This record gives sequence, C-alpha cells and structure tokens, in this order.
Amino acid sequence: MDITKRFDRILQIFFLLQSKSVVTTDELQKRFEISLRTIYRDLKALEMAGIPIVNESGSGYSIMEGFRLQPSRFSQEEILSLMVAEKVMQKHETELVKRHFEAALIKIKSSFQVHQKRDFLHLEDTIHLKNNLTSNDYLPNIIDVLLNSILKKKITHIDYLKISDVHAVGRSVESIGIFYEHGFWYLLAYCHLRKDYRNFRLDRIKKVLVLEENFTISHPPIHEFRNKGMSETRTKIEIRVDRKYANFLYWDRQIFGFTGEEILEDFVLMYFDCSLPVVSFVRWFIKFVDIAEIIEPAHLNNELVEIMESGLKRIKDKDAVSCNKQ
Repeated sequence: MDITKRFDRILQIFFLLQSKSVVTTDELQKRFEISLRTIYRDLKALEMAGIPIVNESGSGYSIMEGFRLQPSRFSQEEILSLMVAEKVMQKHETELVKRHFEAALIKIKSSFQVHQKRDFLHLEDTIHLKNNLTSNDYLPNIIDVLLNSILKKKITHIDYLKISDVHAVGRSVESIGIFYEHGFWYLLAYCHLRKDYRNFRLDRIKKVLVLEENFTISHPPIHEFRNKGMSETRTKIEIRVDRKYANFLYWDRQIFGFTGEEILEDFVLMYFDCSLPVVSFVRWFIKFVDIAEIIEPAHLNNELVEIMESGLKRIKDKDAVSCNKQ
C-alpha cells in the first residue's frame, strides 16, 4: 500500500469530520472508494493519533465538541477553488451571504502557510467576472430570510406575482430549499394554497415574512424533489443542423440540456435531454429553422408549424390593417 496515499486519505477524513457535525460510513465509502474495513482502520489511526472521535449511534462519526485543529495543508487546486469561490461570492446579490462568506474565508486564509498566501494573492488576478450576479427585482436578503426559515422550520408568508397576474397573491409556504437555474434563483416549497409542492421564482416574490408557526409536515430534502422532477419531465430531442452553421447553436444549447453531438460530413446531429417545457425548446429552435430540422420527437414539428403559422397570420393581419388605414 502507498503510505503517502493512505496518509493523505486519513488527513482528508479528519478535515471532513472537522467540517461536519456527523459523517456516515456510506459517505466515506463513496467519497474515497474504499471498503468499510479500511474506513474503520483509518478512523482507528486517527484515534491513535489523539483525535477524539465519537461514534454517534445510528448516525455516523464526529469529532468531540470543542476539539479543533487548524488546517495547514492546502493543495494548489484547493487554493484555486477557494479563490474562484471568492470571486463568485463577491458578485453575490445577497449582501448578508456575501459578508458571512468573506468572514469565513478570512478564517480559512489565516491558516494558510506563507507560500500559500502568496499563491492566493497571485491567482486573484487570473479570473475576472464581468457581470454582477444580481437582479434589482430581488427583495433585499431574501435568500437569507428563506434559508433561516428552512433552518428553523418556520412557515413563511410570501406575496407572489405570477407572470400571468397583475397583482401578487399571498401564499403560506413551507420552504424546502433554493436552487439556481437558467439565470434565476428559485424557491422549492410546500404551498398551503395549492396543497402541493411548487417552485417560486425569487424575483417574483414581492414580500416575504417568516411566521412563528412551525412546519405542519416533514419534508424530504430538496435533491429528492429535483432529481425526481427532472427525470419525470425530461424530453429526449435529436436535431440535425447544417454543419456550416452548427456553431450558431453553440451558446444557448446548454440551457436546453445539450448532451452531445455527432459530426458528419455535411451536417451535425445534436442530442438534448431537455428538462424545460418542450415549447420553449421549439421557440428557441425557430431561429434556426432554415438551417436545421427536428428529428425526434417528430411531434415537435407540429408545434413548430403551429407557432410559425400563427406568427405569419399575425404579420398578415397587421399588414392588412395598415393597408386599410392608408
């Protein structure tokens, strides 16, 4: 066995235990791809080194409360990742989250070795984010408010404005989690009005208030909803594009779940696993209808034709009105 490799793994297990309240053996097995026997041996090695490890019955392992060692070994890749995270968080739209991250990062930087501090300073000028990750439509610190409601399991009242409505409608919700997708932040919550789980775009929440009432039911973690919902609503799509113009589709195709392409002599086959409503894909595809075609599913061509015919009719009707006025 490579003694250096084992030492690095044991050190990573220590940092993981120090960073979380409880770590399960399943998590350790998946992360390090080792057997249960090896995990027990590594944990025993930490105990022999003087680390007070506690076995939380039925939960996992943790380090005794109050025991801490400052991390001192960061790899070049880890330092780079921290620097990238700092750049992103500097653009965060929620001031409180940004401020707390900066405070946490200062504590991490304080444990850097001298050469690591120099590396971090040198790398700061290697990445630039031009645009702020902001939206003037977001309520101040709305992410902080929602995360606190999740942590405390308190019902939240929101005034939500759907795109089809003129006035916001009050909702009482039990927040499950937040996620970022397609340029917007979303809240996943159980809606008391609809008696079901719903996604709410944060820029459409016009008022938010955490109530004193506790959650009425127990909710699964957000990743279970997201994984289930995405798998149920995904549509496999195949299109064929003239090779000469295939690069025109490059920038937006990731939004629609682009998974790969097959480059042939005269054209390119592109494959999508689309989680968005298929009509949004069709409306995007209209821009390329003269240089591409939808292969599968064939019924999307019917929607494509309907949208184009409706658009042509609108143009003709407008032209006819203009002619009559003249």
